[in-house]
Amino acid sequence: MGKNELNELLAEHAQAAGRVRVIHDRLGEARRDSIAKLAGTHDAALIAAGYLETYYTALETFFLRVSQFFENNLQPDRWHAALLDKMTLAIPDVRAPVVSERNLSRLKELMRFRHFRRYDVTMDYDWTRIDFLIATLDAAHPIVVDDLAAFGEFLTKLEQAAGEERL
Repeated sequence: MGKNELNELLAEHAQAAGRVRVIHDRLGEARRDSIAKLAGTHDAALIAAGYLETYYTALETFFLRVSQFFENNLQPDRWHAALLDKMTLAIPDVRAPVVSERNLSRLKELMRFRHFRRYDVTMDYDWTRIDFLIATLDAAHPIVVDDLAAFGEFLTKLEQAAGEERL
């Protein structure tokens, strides 16, 4: 692991943490504004679904980078689920977990919805399901923020240790 690659991962971490905050905030704004105005319509569901998909995609993109950096192997079949599961692992002398176990089931719900949204072309959404997913995201988000902060601390310590080794 080189210092440049570690610095790049730190930058990607900061970017991912910022993105999920912005996406969650914008979903909140949309719920108060455009989704509220379009109340229960197909267009309102598309707006909410877009934010839900984008939120998980931002997380998964970072998870994939972490997996690549720490050389976690992913099998081609069901790699999305395997990636998320691997992010809960604390690997001694390698890396800290990126996702806490207490948030895993929520993130799996968001992952499944993201998959559904990408591959179901009917775009026919059930508002009960959308409301459930928004509540799931609202419950997951503070834990995601905490988990990312903890992983950021781990990366910072790793960077400091790498710098000390070079002295």
